[in-house]
Amino acid sequence: MFGPFLKYFLKYIFFSRNRQRLLFLALVGLFISSFALLVLQGTMGGLQNKLMVRSKSVLGDSTIFFKSNRRSESDVASVSKILEGMGGKYFKEYEIELLARNSGYVAPVVVHGIEPGLDGKYPSFVEVAESENLRGIVMPMDLSRRLRVGTGENIKLISPVHINYLLGEVPRTVSENVGNIISTDVPEVDMLHVWTRLPLVQNLIRKSEINRIRIYTNGKSFNNKKLKKELQTFSGGDVFLRTWEDQNSTLVFALRLESTAMIFLFVAMTMLVSICITSALLIFFDKIRGDLTSFWILGMSKERIHRATFILLNLLGLAVVLLGLVVGGIALYLLDSYGPNIMPAVFVDRKIPIHITPVGVLISFFVPYIISITFSYFSLISFKNKLSYLDHVRSVGV
Repeated sequence: MFGPFLKYFLKYIFFSRNRQRLLFLALVGLFISSFALLVLQGTMGGLQNKLMVRSKSVLGDSTIFFKSNRRSESDVASVSKILEGMGGKYFKEYEIELLARNSGYVAPVVVHGIEPGLDGKYPSFVEVAESENLRGIVMPMDLSRRLRVGTGENIKLISPVHINYLLGEVPRTVSENVGNIISTDVPEVDMLHVWTRLPLVQNLIRKSEINRIRIYTNGKSFNNKKLKKELQTFSGGDVFLRTWEDQNSTLVFALRLESTAMIFLFVAMTMLVSICITSALLIFFDKIRGDLTSFWILGMSKERIHRATFILLNLLGLAVVLLGLVVGGIALYLLDSYGPNIMPAVFVDRKIPIHITPVGVLISFFVPYIISITFSYFSLISFKNKLSYLDHVRSVGV
């Protein structure tokens, strides 16, 4: 009798002349909830992921730091050997904070003296041709505007920390031409950072040293935990690894807080659907009171009737939520593949980027599903406590 019971209720809900429109609206609200949660997380995740990918492509996915007072060539050689064994693409560099001067314009800069990688190439964002070496200084467009300098013009790099004592205490300087002007689309980088060949920086500080190694994984998996353990084993803390997330913990926290706040607001809005679900089910149960009594008279036990009703509501909620996820996934695919450029050219992302994670899909599924099942159960319990099949038969007989 379980099969005919479910078939009867499905026909009553969707095909009967007196079908419950309020219950149908509750199902539509459940569909919109799962659909909206998936689309929200896909678009917001895309914007956040694009921001992190752009920053990691310039600053690296992780960085190995060397303590300045305990740095040695053997440490650098040991770290390089470990990275070669792990297959990581890395670049040795010396990073230092200097002052850049062009005529009367002065700006603080973070200078990266870079050494080519194992393949003899520099990071892709530097935009150096394969047949050329890194010549001059690679400078972001925003910084070049602050210094009023263009490609081929000469600027001075001044180090207040390093002093020449020959003619008094004079800060050490080095002059170099601007070889290329780029745009990384990362504001905090475009305002401060410049890149040049490593010997130029070493000539300024008069030391043949590096103080960090940047690792670029290009989105591939890399075992940072294993690398941290190996660095601690041989260095005793003089050489340490920090991931991009560690160095930008405030930004990562802000992005997570933003996602959490938006999901919380949508969950709160989804709770409104529960009011519609509860009201619709109470009205629906009241209308089928006589039909439930008929099933009881035909020999179906009360517990089985209530269990079958609850299973029906579970299946109905599951089907609607899954339908919302499928339609949301199709909408995100179409938006990612054929979405127009809706933002002006001054914006970095002119079309909405899409990034879906398994966690986002699970949240989009379980939040509306659990809410629907919870309130359906409460509605059924409330109706069950009020319903007496025997009293209903007596009232009909009267």
